[in-house]
Amino acid sequence: MKLVRLGVLALTFCSFSFAVNKDLLALQRAMEERFDALQQQQQQLNSKLDVLTGMIQAIQSDSRHTADQVAGMQDALRTAVTNSLAPVNNLGTKVEATSEDVRSLRDALADLGARLERMDAKITDLKNQIQIMQSPPPAPGAQSPAGPPGSIGSTAAPGQGAASGPPAGVSAAQLFTDARRDQQTGNTQLAVQEYQQYLTYFPNTEYAPTAQYYLGEIAYQQGDYRTAINAFDAVMERYPNNPRTKDAAYMKGLALAKNGQRTQAVQELRALIQKYPGSEQAHKAQAALADRSLFPSAAGTRRRPD
Repeated sequence: MKLVRLGVLALTFCSFSFAVNKDLLALQRAMEERFDALQQQQQQLNSKLDVLTGMIQAIQSDSRHTADQVAGMQDALRTAVTNSLAPVNNLGTKVEATSEDVRSLRDALADLGARLERMDAKITDLKNQIQIMQSPPPAPGAQSPAGPPGSIGSTAAPGQGAASGPPAGVSAAQLFTDARRDQQTGNTQLAVQEYQQYLTYFPNTEYAPTAQYYLGEIAYQQGDYRTAINAFDAVMERYPNNPRTKDAAYMKGLALAKNGQRTQAVQELRALIQKYPGSEQAHKAQAALADRSLFPSAAGTRRRPD
C-alpha cells in the first residue's frame, strides 16, 4: 500500500515537474524574444542618435561659419561706417572753422559799424564847426532864434539846424552816449535833457530818430502817456522811413491804450499791422490787441462793422 502511494506521489511529482519545466521553457523563450526586441530597439535608437549627433555637429559647424560671416560683415560695416563718417567729421571741423570765421567777421563788422558811427559823429561835428565858422554867434544880448530845449515837442524839425550850433566841446557821439548811459543807469531826468539837446543840435544825424524814440520810451515807463504819445508821433512824422518808426507806432498804440484811449489804440495797432504785415512789430501789435489787460472788453479783438 505504501509502495502504491509512493508510486502515485512520484508520478504526480514528475507530472508537476514536467509542467513546471514546460512553463519555464516558455518563459525563457519569451524573455529571449523580448531581449532580441530590445536589442533591435537599442540598435535603432543608436542609429537615430548617430544621425541626430551628425545633424547637431553640422548645425554647430554652420553656426560657427555663420558667426564668422557675421563677424566679418560687422568688421566690414564698421570699416565702411568709419570711412563714411570721416568726411562728416572733417565737415564738422570745417563747420567749426567756418563758424569761427563768421564770428570773426561779425566782430569785424561790428567794429566797422562802430567806427562808421564815430566817423558819422565826427562828420556831424565837423559840419557844425563849419556852420559856426560861416555863421558866427550873435553879439552878446541878441536874442537867439532857437529857444532852450524844453518839452519833447520843442525840438527842431528835420532840415533845420540850431542857429548858433552846439556849445564848444559838445559832440554828437559823446552827447548820445552820455544820454544812453544815463537812461540805462536810471538817471532818466538827465537823460531826457541830453536827448533833447541832441535833437536840438543834431536833428539830422543817424541817431536822431532813436533819441526821439527814447524820449517817448522814458515817458511811457514813467506813466506820462500823453508825453509818450507826442514823442512817438514825432518819430513817425519826422522820420517816416527810419526803422524806429515801426517801434514808435507800436509803442504809441500801447500808450494810447494805457491812457484810456482804447479806440484810438486799436486803430493805431491795426494800422501798424496793415502797413507792416509780417514784421515783428505787427506780431507784437496782434498780441497786444488780444491782451485783456490793455483791452478788458476785448475791443481790440473785434472788428467794428464798416
